[in-house]
Amino acid sequence: MTQQTLMELETREIPAVAARLASDNALVALGARLRAMNPRFALAAGRGSSDAAALLAKYVLETRLGLPTVSVAPSVHSIYGAQLRLKDAIVLAISQSGRSPDLVEFCRTATGENVLRVGMINAADTPLASAVDVALPLLAGAEKSVAATKSCVAAMTLVLGMVAYWRQNEAMIAAFNRCGDVLSRALEANWSSADAFLDGNGPVYVVGRGTGLAIAAEAALKLKETSGLHAESISAAEIRHGPYALAGPRLRVILFAQRDATFPGLKTLATDLLQQGASVLLVSPDTSLPGVHVPADEEPLLELTSMLSRFYLFANAAALRRGRSPDTPPMLSKITETR
Repeated sequence: MTQQTLMELETREIPAVAARLASDNALVALGARLRAMNPRFALAAGRGSSDAAALLAKYVLETRLGLPTVSVAPSVHSIYGAQLRLKDAIVLAISQSGRSPDLVEFCRTATGENVLRVGMINAADTPLASAVDVALPLLAGAEKSVAATKSCVAAMTLVLGMVAYWRQNEAMIAAFNRCGDVLSRALEANWSSADAFLDGNGPVYVVGRGTGLAIAAEAALKLKETSGLHAESISAAEIRHGPYALAGPRLRVILFAQRDATFPGLKTLATDLLQQGASVLLVSPDTSLPGVHVPADEEPLLELTSMLSRFYLFANAAALRRGRSPDTPPMLSKITETR
């Protein structure tokens, strides 16, 4: 029997982490504070897996609140020395380690009239926690595998909860409260039909649309880290332009399809890619479609975090099939400090 990796063990902790987040009352007060300040726009920042969570935050803030959101580059300040003119803004920084110098310095200088800096941080007592106004713990516990899993899903879950309490939206709050149960069922989904999909070394497109693009970005990163595959995340809208020229028998495509307004277009794209001869793995909650599945939920964000959580186990198994350790990928370390 194959020994469990740290990546698998930490992935299987995701439902418990999500349940802990849902039982924390910190978001009630934060939601009231955000309603009172009424920001005009938001900045979201992170590195690596946390950047995928920041991208998800961008889509959620824009689609659920109508709040223009920029996925910001900390290097604007750390490398170029530019000072952003901020007013009536929320700054959202996401980090597993809380120690990346560029992110810390960006938050320290991201000040202005009616500006609130919120940090979603897994490690307590870190430089980033001291550089923000509100530090929200990810409650993921120690994460030892280089391939981050539970901390990324924790940040995405926390984004759902923050916006739910900000809007005082009962349906979103209910979804946040059931996330532990939903994610637990997702991890039990049977994906054995796709076991061999990532064998070989051909290129992989990882496709999403809207909030699903954030899931695609994180999934592509995991394939690079754990399996050494050239995987590119791409929007289903953008693939119809230049990237579609690569469609054919050598191309593999993993397509994440949540059941929201993007769903019809994603299904059509999967069919079109198959007609071009590409190998397509469609990940969706719709069991009437070919591919692999996770439990359906009325909240599309929960469907997406379910897909990502189950994908982590899929990526872990693929790495082992390729003779690689997902816990200690070559040339990578757990904490990366960029400037």
